[in-house]
Amino acid sequence: MLDNTAQTELFYQFGLALLIGALIGLQREHAYGASEDLFAGVRTYAIVGVIGCAAGLAALTLQAPEIFAALTLVVGGLLIAAYILSSQREGVGLTSEMAVLITMLCGGLVAWGYGTVATAVGVAVTVLLALKARLHGLARQLSAQDMQAALTLAAISLVVLPVLPNTSIGPAPFEVVNPQKIWLLVVLISTLSFSGYVLHKIIGTTHGIALTGLIGGIVSSTAVTLSNTQRSRQAPELSREYALAIMLAWCVMFARIGLLTGTVAPAVLQALWPTLIVGGGCCLLWGGWLARQSRQHEETPLLLGNPLELRSAIGFSLLYTIILVGANVARAQFGNTGILVSSLFGGLVDVDAITLSLSELAIATEGIDSTTAANAIGIAALTNTLVKGAIALFGGHRKLRHAIAPALLLISGAMIATLVGTW
Repeated sequence: MLDNTAQTELFYQFGLALLIGALIGLQREHAYGASEDLFAGVRTYAIVGVIGCAAGLAALTLQAPEIFAALTLVVGGLLIAAYILSSQREGVGLTSEMAVLITMLCGGLVAWGYGTVATAVGVAVTVLLALKARLHGLARQLSAQDMQAALTLAAISLVVLPVLPNTSIGPAPFEVVNPQKIWLLVVLISTLSFSGYVLHKIIGTTHGIALTGLIGGIVSSTAVTLSNTQRSRQAPELSREYALAIMLAWCVMFARIGLLTGTVAPAVLQALWPTLIVGGGCCLLWGGWLARQSRQHEETPLLLGNPLELRSAIGFSLLYTIILVGANVARAQFGNTGILVSSLFGGLVDVDAITLSLSELAIATEGIDSTTAANAIGIAALTNTLVKGAIALFGGHRKLRHAIAPALLLISGAMIATLVGTW
């Protein structure tokens, strides 16, 4: 005899298995509507869930796993028969049949005490089935470049990263080089860039130049600056709008630095946030003024290159490693002054690389203190902003120069004052 607690648990298990099957079956029946092609509906799926739970419970109680295997084979045989009978109809697939098998397995998981996992799997399968049209549409819209980017991200995250050694590669000054940590940061940058690329592909530019600059800044604020600088010469009357897009992209750069620093070395972010707030705040302030002066335009294309080519990922890792070792050498030879000088030139190339390098040094044994790292990253961000400002001033139309020059003075002046105040 089972006590009340055991009986309640059994009722819960069978009820959960029935609900999981009913959920998947409800979606299947809704998807097919009044079509006669559906071989299993809500009732069938619910019953299969209960069968899975009963088979799992019997296998567990009698310590005979062959019971569950035998009933799974029976259900599989029925599915094969149903598929053969309906295979002459055009467009028949295996999705519903596989959903039945998953329902059976979820019922078994519930009986074995994995009710939370079974529920998650059932809901995930239902969502996947419901998104059929959108997933097929997305697959048709993907270009070869998009697929290459997705596969590259998967490869560097799931294949390369786990096999890299998680130790230093040598004596000073290479003791700061950890292959797995370096590649983890590459994955972080790549994921951030790919997210911005996907947003740009999904949302497009129908919401105007400002949104394009905001989204494009996630991928590359330099790319946004170059693109809009060139367009200002082609359409001078839109120079103020192009300047707004550049300001928003620069603002995203400061937010990106904060995200990267906070992820790797939170203590550095505590010392760096005043500089980031001042720089980003000035960008937003000037961008707000430009927005008040700008006309709204519904569509202006911004062509962003694919951010996830393997060559780019490897190039970033090499650049990051060089800066990391160089900063370590500069620290050993010249102290904190060497770190600040290396960040000044590192910002000319890539602010993300110098940000990650110095953040890694700040958490390393016998590395640099958080304040020095924060000041150096701030200098790199200032240098990078000045470089992009020079691109806009010397490469853009006169109207763009008039819109960017005051902003550049405001941002650089405020950042310099903040950096000086922290020393």
